[in-house]
Amino acid sequence: MKKIYLNKITLFAILSSVLSNYAAQVGVGTSAPNINSALELSSTSKGLLLPRISLTSTSSASPLSAHEKGMIIYNIAVVNDVVDGIYSNDGTKWNRLYTNKPNIGDVYYSFAAADHQGWYLLDGRNLTVLTTGAQTNAAKVGITISLPNATDRYLKEKGSSALLSIGGTQTITLSQQNLPNINYSGTTSSDGDHSHQYTDRGNTTWNHGSGSVQLANTAQLTNQNTGSAGNHSHTVQVTSGGSNTSIDTEPKNLAANAFIYLGF
Repeated sequence: MKKIYLNKITLFAILSSVLSNYAAQVGVGTSAPNINSALELSSTSKGLLLPRISLTSTSSASPLSAHEKGMIIYNIAVVNDVVDGIYSNDGTKWNRLYTNKPNIGDVYYSFAAADHQGWYLLDGRNLTVLTTGAQTNAAKVGITISLPNATDRYLKEKGSSALLSIGGTQTITLSQQNLPNINYSGTTSSDGDHSHQYTDRGNTTWNHGSGSVQLANTAQLTNQNTGSAGNHSHTVQVTSGGSNTSIDTEPKNLAANAFIYLGF
């Protein structure tokens, strides 16, 4: 029995020595791992498969029990502010690893509803509610008081307009100067001779002296006709019947949110 006991001690010592040698560097697929690595994987036909888990948001550690600085996973969920991709944990939140990191001031459209991964919704809010780093980066691109409000607006190349300036309207109203420079004229038909009746003021009598003198013959001056000659024209004014209703110029569209990258 003593001999067996010594053999167990010897075996334990040998295993401890082997594990101690591998504690510094572990090689998978190689017998000579890099001396500066704790683990080296080597293969000409296989890759590293990261744990695939479903995150719920960048601020939540779930499904982990707590944030763990240095943790790397592949997220397969698309929810809240996380999308499909590789994420690392900085001890307080998850950060997506980009193949091409965006630049400060980059703008893009998304169906995401809230800020995410250094991207901030262009909703007109005051910069004081953003992180200190985001405020500093906003100043670098000329945003000093509040984020531009992109609600119901299209982005356009600035051209002669000032950067970050807001302009345009969704409706137009035609005024007289917007109408074509055309003169419309016309006359009524010149045929159709006609008469007009009138009653002259001499339809009353006036007595002078004896009061029996009649100065006008009312029978001859009442309801007399003008001559039938005298063709003439009339000026005609025609109303448009419009109501000054504005014209909606907005084309058919698909609504999305606009975000600007200001980092963390």
